[in-house]
Parts: sequence; C-alpha cells; structure tokens
Amino acid sequence: MSNTRLISTIRKLARIDLLLMIACAIIFLIWPELDLAVAANYYADGKFIFADNAFIRFIYLLFAKIHIAYLLGFIIAIIICTRKQWLHSRKKWTFLLIALLLAPGLLVNTILKDNSLGRPRPQHIEEFGGKDQFTPVFYYSGACKKNCSFVSGHAAIGFYLMAVAWVRQRRIWLFYGVILGSLVGFVRIVQGGHFLSDVIFAGWFTYFTYLLLAKAMSMQLTPASTEPTQK
Repeated sequence: MSNTRLISTIRKLARIDLLLMIACAIIFLIWPELDLAVAANYYADGKFIFADNAFIRFIYLLFAKIHIAYLLGFIIAIIICTRKQWLHSRKKWTFLLIALLLAPGLLVNTILKDNSLGRPRPQHIEEFGGKDQFTPVFYYSGACKKNCSFVSGHAAIGFYLMAVAWVRQRRIWLFYGVILGSLVGFVRIVQGGHFLSDVIFAGWFTYFTYLLLAKAMSMQLTPASTEPTQK
C-alpha cells in the first residue's frame, strides 16, 4: 500500500464522530459507577422521585407511540409521490422510513434490547430497591430476558430527528436530534428506566445507522459544492 493510500485510509478511519463514540465507551468501561451515580440523583425514599410525575409520564407515553404516526405519514408520502417531479421527494421519504425501521426499530428494539446484553434496568437492581445486580455497560448479564435496559428505545426515537439532517442537507438537524434524544433520555433516566450509558449509546448507534444508510442511498449530509473555475 502506498503512503498516499495509507494516509487516506487513516483519515477515513479517524473520523471525529467515531473517536468520540470510542471515548464514550472508554469512559464507561473505566468508570462504570458513573451510571449509578447519575441514577442515584433521582432516587430517594425507596423510589425514583419523578417516576409518577405527570409531565414526565406524558413524554414517556408520547415517545412510546409517536413512531406509529411517523410510519403512517412516511408511507402515505411515499405513495402520493408518484409524479416524475416528485421522485426526489420520494427518495427522501423512503430514507426516513427505512431509517426509522432500521435504527429505532430493528437495531434498538429488536437486536439490542431483546437479544444482546440482558442488562437490567436501574429500577430492577439492588441499589435501587430491585433484586438484580448492577451490570456495567458492554458486560453480559442475562438477568433480563426481553425489553432490557441497553439501549434506550425512547431515546432512540428522539435521536431519530438526526435523520432529517440528510434529507434537509443541514448539519444543524444533527444538533436538534441530539437535543431531543437527550431530553427524552433524561426522562427515562429520572424514571429509573434507563442508565446514562443506555441513552448515550442509543444516540451513537442510531447516528451511525443513519450515516451508513445515507451512504448506501447516496444521500449527502451537505449540498454538493460546485467546482471552482480555474483562472
């Protein structure tokens, strides 16, 4: 391999987003108690103090069902985008539909939550009145058999807003998605439903799913720049 190709390969691998995700993983591997420390802030008198809060409960229920509205809307949009001039719009709607099915749907709620680490939720571990032992992120537990803690499905639906960045070709939507996903994830943390790491990696895993899907569908995150004219 030539030096030029080697440098090019290193640059492709050394993505800032990938390095940030690895840094997050290292932090939780070195300091697994961070999950417990964050959750403990919202636990008192034998319960998670915001578990029954009306507003918190509303957000929880909203993001448990909002994906149904997304699905119906995208399917309708794809069906009506039949005219030739609308084909580009159909591609965008199709991207959003597949992104929803792949990331929050298949990856998060089927593969990870039901068939990966078996991590018990905060409300189910001994430190917070439950019966299971705390399991650090990325360690197999098996205490939970289905609908487990890793990763947060609700947060993943919030982070789904990041997918709009490739449709609108504006990076600001990544920021909007991070904010929404973090807020929904915070709701789940204060309820005792998820650990901080469950929320963070829901964001990373959904983001990289959208990134790979966009590459497969030739969707650019930013508009193609015009080549400068030579003088």
